[in-house]
Amino acid sequence: MTGDTYDPGARLVAPGVGGRIPGSTTAGRRSRERVLQASLDLITEVGIDRVRLAEIARRAEMSSGQVMYYFTSKGHILLETLAWRENLETEQRRRELPGTSAGWPRLRRFVELYLPSGLADPVWILWMEAWARAPHSREVSGFLDALMRPWRDDLAEVVEDGAAAGAFRSVPSTGRFPVRFCAVLDGLAVLMLRQMPELSTTELTDLALDSARAELE
Repeated sequence: MTGDTYDPGARLVAPGVGGRIPGSTTAGRRSRERVLQASLDLITEVGIDRVRLAEIARRAEMSSGQVMYYFTSKGHILLETLAWRENLETEQRRRELPGTSAGWPRLRRFVELYLPSGLADPVWILWMEAWARAPHSREVSGFLDALMRPWRDDLAEVVEDGAAAGAFRSVPSTGRFPVRFCAVLDGLAVLMLRQMPELSTTELTDLALDSARAELE
């Protein structure tokens, strides 16, 4: 991953790998996933600030040295954990969305899948940690943009299918709508996570769809 190109079929590698990609064997992939799952579990349980490399290794039933064979630092583990979860969520989303009626029902489901499931949503905790790193690293910025592209691509398809079904009006700037609407969703998510924890996912979803109606109805 260089930050310049994006191949949806390729494995996205987080910055910090140092040019090597260990774990290409079946056993290696399983070992890496044990580390990533341990990282995700710890973030959920104790918060990202209290995650320690030694505890990740203990949870993964590995030594710290074994963990460092696959990853270069705790920060690298966190970015790879985010990519791993995003890849799984993309697979789930692309299985689920086609089974939802085109138009507003499908867009609502897209929004529900996008927004945080709650204040302790580990994927959103990872996103906010990664955003904090992005201004200081072009590599991280490019990596995060690549992680977002499947979301924007899927949203563009939701809008195109909805327009074809007559649920949405044609949007001349469809190509920019996914960028704008994902930015709206990001803002609503941060509003709930950082400022207004009393907002429910349903309320956030309704606010997002109100914004979409301004362009799609």
